[in-house]
Amino acid sequence: MKSINCDVLVIGGGASGFSAGIQAARLGADTIIIEETPWLGGMITAAGVSAFDGNKYALGGGIFGELRKMIEDYYGGPTKTFTGWISLTCFEPKIGEQFIRELVERERNLKVFYKSKFVKALVEQKKVEGAIIKTNEEEIKINSKITVAADEYGDFIAECGIPYRLGRDSRNDTGEPDAPEKADDIFQDITYCAILKKYKNKAPEVKPSKNYNPERFKCSLAEDCDSKDEYYLNHKLHNWESFITYAALPNDKYLLNWPFRANDFHPTRSFYEKPKDRVLQISQAKELTLDYIHYIQTKLGHPEWGLAYDEFPTKDFLPFIPYIRESRRIKGMKLMREQDVIPKENSFRPPLVPDSIAVGDYFLDHHHSLAFLPPGKRLEEKLPANAPFQIPYGSLIPIDYDGIIVAEKSISVTHIVNGCTRLQPVVILIGQAAGAAAALASSKNCQPRELNISDIQKELILAGCQLFPYPDLYNTSSFFIVVQSLALKGIYIDEPDFKFKADKKITRETLEKILAASPFTDDHKKAIIEESENLSRGELFNLIAEKFYGYKKL
Repeated sequence: MKSINCDVLVIGGGASGFSAGIQAARLGADTIIIEETPWLGGMITAAGVSAFDGNKYALGGGIFGELRKMIEDYYGGPTKTFTGWISLTCFEPKIGEQFIRELVERERNLKVFYKSKFVKALVEQKKVEGAIIKTNEEEIKINSKITVAADEYGDFIAECGIPYRLGRDSRNDTGEPDAPEKADDIFQDITYCAILKKYKNKAPEVKPSKNYNPERFKCSLAEDCDSKDEYYLNHKLHNWESFITYAALPNDKYLLNWPFRANDFHPTRSFYEKPKDRVLQISQAKELTLDYIHYIQTKLGHPEWGLAYDEFPTKDFLPFIPYIRESRRIKGMKLMREQDVIPKENSFRPPLVPDSIAVGDYFLDHHHSLAFLPPGKRLEEKLPANAPFQIPYGSLIPIDYDGIIVAEKSISVTHIVNGCTRLQPVVILIGQAAGAAAALASSKNCQPRELNISDIQKELILAGCQLFPYPDLYNTSSFFIVVQSLALKGIYIDEPDFKFKADKKITRETLEKILAASPFTDDHKKAIIEESENLSRGELFNLIAEKFYGYKKL
């Protein structure tokens, strides 16, 4: 068997995997990505979820920001990608894949094995040392200093023997007020998305399956619903116009990923843990999507909409993989719970995360087709209102295993928190952090858990990643590095719009609130107050950085 060595091996070239590979390579690590499909990007491209969810405006930093700008520039600017009301950035999956591939091919230290998968994890005394992979031609042993687990289902962590969570967590286990009393095997739905296209006349007909039942889709839209009681339906009742503009893409295309009585498919536990069952359930999810397209063409009376034949190079013109919202989740050094993403008492923000490596701003969004069963039989799930949040580095590190960093949707979060950490931008940024940490651990010949978190954070901030969420503080701002660095020390603006407002004059009230939560002594606070008169917020933070931390040290 052929054997090769590398500094960083990335298992899976999805949203986390491609960004982990790029960032590790940029820091000088000899890096390899293995990807099962012919496309990088995972849920963004290979699964067809080509409408970015969340991390709007300045929160789109790092590699995610680079990719977003490339896509926006291609179509003629951000106003041209605001085609669907679900997202500010909608695009054709093939265009996203084109730019991801371009970013990857710029990196001399990065090699990608496409149409390849791991067949065995190399683990010695709870230390991951690489993997045996299978390509179209041969099996290859890859010895790596650090491995990043970024596959869609969490298969690699299971193969390594790393303990994980799967399904809903119990309240007694996590201490979350809104978790169920007992753990269960309820997971977020998967969706086999499709890209539709509006044809000039009649689109090619999608034939129904032998299991086709139009009643399955009844009340997905108002045009075929005998009730207007949204409490009974358990969702807002949209009409055709609202539906077809929801995830409209450029060039008269549409992302079919409708959450209400349409093509969401509920998986069982065996979907994750038994390969044969996974194949079966994926085929069932695909059948459901094709049946819904037939329903659109016939029952809803829109034969002009059909599958886009120019999007995916697949036999059935559907994406390579389904959209996986939830996977196995490691038991990590830190577990993110709902308390970590909802505002703390007397604050608009969640508790500060000093070891933050990524941020997000999406709401706790769970897809459960079980929620649309009749009252009394349906899944009732109460989710709290969260706020812009941070991801701790500890959630990427398994409790007892070395040689590995975990990314994608397998980080250490609860089922509840997965609802806001699973979105494309957050997962890309998690991957970038994993890549940075992997490269640093490789170069320092240490384990990921032994790294100084400030070293990782420095590299990420220099790469334009936000580690504390301010939607108006872009990484092009002259205040970016200072403000991000001070926030991690507990010095930040806490207001209902979450903005920094660098040019706004600092008020005594705001200053006192900042200082009350800061680590400064009373004498230091007094000195800051005396020198802050007539300063803007940006100038104040520069003053604090220079006077108490030394600007060059940030």
